[in-house]
Amino acid sequence: MWKLRYVTIFIVAMAIFFSLKVFNEYRERNLVDVMRYKSSDFYALGVIKDVNEVPKDKGYEWYTKDKEPVNELLEYLGSYRVKKIKEEEFTANQYQGERFEFTITHAKSNPSIVWIGANHVQVLVGNYYEVVNGPIDMEWIEEFNEKYKESYREY
Repeated sequence: MWKLRYVTIFIVAMAIFFSLKVFNEYRERNLVDVMRYKSSDFYALGVIKDVNEVPKDKGYEWYTKDKEPVNELLEYLGSYRVKKIKEEEFTANQYQGERFEFTITHAKSNPSIVWIGANHVQVLVGNYYEVVNGPIDMEWIEEFNEKYKESYREY
């Protein structure tokens, strides 16, 4: 009888745990929070706005180890809220329009690779989000890119 009680308590506890985990995963969050950026571990920022602008032997349109551009970008993106969606929903609506890609490389932890469209965001690998208070102002993104591209262009 006592074994049945412990098994039942264990099953109920696991059901509650997994329900809370799923709820937490799909709740609305700040866009910057889902990127896993660690300021103290920052190494570099690489940006691609137009893949045709990337030099043949380089990985990005522009690349920098300066913190100023990444801080400016994340301060701007911090005003947006996102909600996780399933891959199927993301694929059906994927980037209807412009796309902006950037990679934040950390010295000791995994990089944050982010693809941004006006209404959707993908944080690689396999994390898909819908912008809830958007769309993201892609004109601001274009101006940000132009502001730093000449200074940090990859040659």
